Amino acid sequence: MNRRGVTLVEVLVAALLLAIGVAGSLSALLASAQLRARASSREAVAQALDARLGWFAARACGFAGDTVVRSAPSARVEESWRVLRDSTGSRLEGRAIGGIGPHAFRRGLRVVRSCP
Repeated sequence: MNRRGVTLVEVLVAALLLAIGVAGSLSALLASAQLRARASSREAVAQALDARLGWFAARACGFAGDTVVRSAPSARVEESWRVLRDSTGSRLEGRAIGGIGPHAFRRGLRVVRSCP
């Protein structure tokens, strides 16, 4: 008995292996997209913190009283900061939040600068 071609079982096994490979590839792509979104949020928050530290360093001793700084509603990173001034210097306290949902990244910061 000489048969040519493939059997139904062989076709089903091949289809199953192909489906497993495609599912693995899709899950890897999803994980990659999630990691990319988290990295983007972290990068945006880091850049906002760096910019805010530079802003504070340049103006720390120029504040006359307590000041509140908030980011624009359309900004990529939501920021909320307070500058507290007393006889010894200025203190910057606040937070920056980047991203939304499960990919949101939040960091708080407190910096003290002595002023003459």
